[in-house]
Amino acid sequence: MDDLIFEQTRLGIVLKKSESNAAFQTVPDTWQGQPVIGIGKYAFANQPQLKRVTLPQSIDSIGNHAFYNCFALEHLTMLKGAASVGNGVLTNCRSLHQISVHGLSHIRGIVTDFLNEFTLTVTTEEGETIRLMFPEYDYSFEEAPCRGFRSITYGSGSFYRSCVLRNDIDFSEYDSFFYRAIRSDDPQTVRDVAFYRLLYPYRLREKPKQAYLDYLQENAGDVVASVLEQRDISRLELLLAHEILSCEVLEAAIAQASGMDFPEGVSLLMDHRLSRFGRPRKRFIL
Repeated sequence: MDDLIFEQTRLGIVLKKSESNAAFQTVPDTWQGQPVIGIGKYAFANQPQLKRVTLPQSIDSIGNHAFYNCFALEHLTMLKGAASVGNGVLTNCRSLHQISVHGLSHIRGIVTDFLNEFTLTVTTEEGETIRLMFPEYDYSFEEAPCRGFRSITYGSGSFYRSCVLRNDIDFSEYDSFFYRAIRSDDPQTVRDVAFYRLLYPYRLREKPKQAYLDYLQENAGDVVASVLEQRDISRLELLLAHEILSCEVLEAAIAQASGMDFPEGVSLLMDHRLSRFGRPRKRFIL
């Protein structure tokens, strides 16, 4: 606590500077009996050891470049969105791929200018979990005849970020950009987009749901191989529940799971083979 420097402003208590060397830091919700309402500019900047930060529900503003050059920062947890977010808050946070927040209000500022691929986990006021993949994106400028320069965007990430509104997320629009992800992004990123929407189907309509399932089925061999490599039981159970795997793909998956010493995966796959396709016929070589 002594490593956190606070100051009194006309609006309330603000964290001016963290001088901690800890990898995991939690900002308290009060200081000297008063709520901590803001994170000052450059408050956590240039802390190469920082890996995880948790901000309290009382925080309402985050200053410019608050986490500038926190190269090792992996996970930012906010117990409430911030109504005011400054410029370049997450600039050069190259390892940050997990952002968690409580509620859908005031999250736009923290995610829309952030170029990394990241997973956003939202806990709604009703206690429901939402998990969304936001692909990375980049942009450059090139000369354009008669118009000076034009901006060129790479990846689907900018489109997905446009779905984040001030106090909500447009889930229908988010789902409508899946075709862009298929066309522009790494296959693993595309799988994550599909799996997260199917596993956490908050406001997921039937048509985009079917589009996600169709993609997984069309790429079933690569999809189940990746799931087994990750030893992700929840994703494997989803594939089996929706009967995504053909008999041929299922046999290859059983062989893969057996070869990698993954007994839980083997058990699920073999039970599914039995219930869906029956016992395999024994072959005799004369």
